[in-house]
Formats: sequence, C-alpha cells, structure tokens
Amino acid sequence: MKWPRDRGTDVSALKIKTCFFEKDPSVSLYRRAFAEVAGTLLLVFCVVSAGIAIQRVTSSHVATLAVLALVTGGALCGLVVAFGDASGGHFNPLITVLQWISGDRDIRCTMAYVIGQCAGGVVGALLANVLLAGERPATYPPTDVLHLMAAEAVTTAGLMIVIFGCMRGQRVMTGPFAVAAWLTAALLAFPACYMNPAIALSATWAAGVVALPVSRALLLILAQIAGAAGALAVISIAYPRAKPAEPDSQVAEA
Repeated sequence: MKWPRDRGTDVSALKIKTCFFEKDPSVSLYRRAFAEVAGTLLLVFCVVSAGIAIQRVTSSHVATLAVLALVTGGALCGLVVAFGDASGGHFNPLITVLQWISGDRDIRCTMAYVIGQCAGGVVGALLANVLLAGERPATYPPTDVLHLMAAEAVTTAGLMIVIFGCMRGQRVMTGPFAVAAWLTAALLAFPACYMNPAIALSATWAAGVVALPVSRALLLILAQIAGAAGALAVISIAYPRAKPAEPDSQVAEA
C-alpha cells in the first residue's frame, strides 16, 4: 500500500482543515520539530522574563498575577498563529501525546515534538535568567499540595478540552484565541497553575516568581497528565470520531 512520505498527521492527510495540525505533514520532521523548539523557547522566555521583571517593579501580588496571565495568553496566541501552519503550534507535550493516543500522529513525530518542546523550554528559561540576571528564590512559599494538584488537573483538563474541541470542531482560526482566553482566565483564577509539562520542567531551571522546586514540578506534571486523560474522555464523548472512509482504488494500490 502506498502512503505519503511522512504520515505525521492523519487529519492533514485527509485534507480536513483544522487547527493544531501542520499545514503540510510532508515537510521534513526536523523542520516541523524545530518550529516546536523555537515556539516553546519563546513562550517560556516571555513567561520567565515577565516574572522576573514584574517582581522588580512591584510587590503587588495582584499585579504580578495579571501580568503573567496576560503575557502567557498573548505570547501563546501569537506563537500559535506564527508557527501553527509549520508544526501545528503545540508547544505543550500534552497536546502532542493526546494526538498520538487519538491516532492522529505517529510515534516518531510525537517523540521529536516532545523532546523539542522540553529542550526549547529549558533553553528559554536559562536565556531569560541570563539576560535579566534573575535569581532563583532561596525558599518557596508553602502550598497545600492536594489543592495545588487538583487545580492543576482541572485547569489542564479545561485547556485540553478547549484545544481539542476547536480541533475536532474544525475551528481553523479560532483555536489560538480560544486557548489564550482560557489560559488568561485560568491563570487569574488559579495563579499557581502551569498546565504544560514543558513549562513545569523549565520552571525548575527558571528564576523569579515562576520558579519551581523539582519535587513540586513532578507533582504538577502528574496532575497535568490526569487532567489531560480526563479531557480526552470528555472530548471523545462530545466529538466521537467518525469511521475512516475506505481508501479508493488508486491509494490502495500496492
């Protein structure tokens, strides 16, 4: 059976226009993964830089939350619009892995994206530390771990529902703005949430108010995975996948 050279996204192969899938999956995987590296790097750089900068000009907790929420939502929206056609504009391993679980992305592409996202995030955090001469906090504020993990799971589930709802509802251009709106609202309501394993991992290298100890980052990532699993169940009910059409005789030729 003859298949396209790179079947990174079955949805693109079926020529269904939707967000969070690359426009042309036949483009080299290295180029598409590079877009994920660059996008995640810039996203984390903006978030960490904003945290360091706002901490230097004000001690207001409300101002800090507002700035981080707006910076995160705005940066992500712009980066998804900029890189969406190239790679799908994920910048979040949970999106990539859920696409793989759903059968929309192969394992090679999934691994390249996830590794690139995590590496890009760490470099973005270190770059912000160097350019703004940020320092990691000596101590971290005490937090109720169970409540923190519950909030992380709920906000992550909401983010994945927004993303996959836009994707399966074929909302081509509304996805980035819907995601930015959810992130801004969620971060204002639950400011300790990260909703992204790449950012949580990067925060263990970051300075300023977004920094995390490794133990807390690992707990947040576990909560994010749980939230993503719950979101996939909700989306599977709300948007059941149609059975794939039988390939025509030309595609099915050996």
